[in-house]
Amino acid sequence: MIVSRSRTTLTVGGRERGVALLASLILMLAVVMALANIFYRHQIDVSQATSSLHSDQALLLALSGENWARDLLSDRLDDSNVDSFEEDWAQAMPMMPVDGGELSGCIADLQANINLNNFARYNAQILKTEMNTNVTGHAEVWLNLLRLLELPADPGRIATVIDWLDKDSSTINSWGAEQADYDSMRPPRVPANSMVSDISELAAMSGYEVYEVQRLAPWLSALPEATSININTASDEMLMALGGDVDEQFKQFVVEGRPFLTLGDFHRVVSEMLQISLPDATARWPSGLVDVKSDYFELYMQVTLGEARIEVKSIMDRNGRNEPVIIAREVSVAPASLPQEAPRELSAAEQLFADESLASEQAINQSTEINTVQPACLMIKAITT
Repeated sequence: MIVSRSRTTLTVGGRERGVALLASLILMLAVVMALANIFYRHQIDVSQATSSLHSDQALLLALSGENWARDLLSDRLDDSNVDSFEEDWAQAMPMMPVDGGELSGCIADLQANINLNNFARYNAQILKTEMNTNVTGHAEVWLNLLRLLELPADPGRIATVIDWLDKDSSTINSWGAEQADYDSMRPPRVPANSMVSDISELAAMSGYEVYEVQRLAPWLSALPEATSININTASDEMLMALGGDVDEQFKQFVVEGRPFLTLGDFHRVVSEMLQISLPDATARWPSGLVDVKSDYFELYMQVTLGEARIEVKSIMDRNGRNEPVIIAREVSVAPASLPQEAPRELSAAEQLFADESLASEQAINQSTEINTVQPACLMIKAITT
């Protein structure tokens, strides 16, 4: 009987020790899980704080880039009476390494484009006179650009733009569109009857599709006042639109002759090359249409700092000022770049074609660099899209 009691006691004691050990393990597991959760949350907080700090620092770096651009366009460093691709502002900012990242940017001349708000000054008489004479105006340039890009270029396409911008509620002609025409659209729209602030508003106008606006975007601007087109910085497409029926000749003469220091120099060159009188050249491309200087520029900045990457587009106005001011700024957070995949090993045939393609591309690039001057930011939207 004594032996039986001892065995029973040992069995109960072993069970108690097993339960205690299991409870200890469970408690230890709970403590480890709690500590792991605390550590995980701490890492998230640190990561978020670091990302926020990097974003703030990146924005400050971009703002310092704005100051760099404003200084380049100030009277201290730039002649505001003439602007061309040979000036310092037109050269790309070199890739500037900063602590933990890099900064790059460039400046584009917004007056190298068609300013949509130029059409706000049109009325029926001005439009009719321009369409029936040999004088080139913004409306004719607009229609020429549409034709060049193989988009519909009927007279109604300019009339609807004018009606959207003018302050009255009556159509400019039978092709125009006012509130009654927009009421029937789904969803209904209300004409602005004032200047536009963004080129995307063109897609809301009667007769224009989103894909057309995207196609036209590199040659458009929406500036707060009427502006001329800078002949020294205009793209080939814009020069051909300005040339009209002598588009190729006009583009060639302008590209070979620029930079023009005065508008008179431009008119003399065009007069000689096209063999027309100087008064005819002056009348066909008047000062309200073209110029050799600009007042509005767009700065594109890209800042990468740690895990943060932001893009900043700033519109600068220096009209009547010694130094430009920022009148609009767009800041966007770009997704972090993914690491590049390791290149796949090419077969012998693929390598042969790849070598030929690379050699051809290098030859084209060398030829382009020799024969033309490549502006830093000629088509700023091509960089950001």
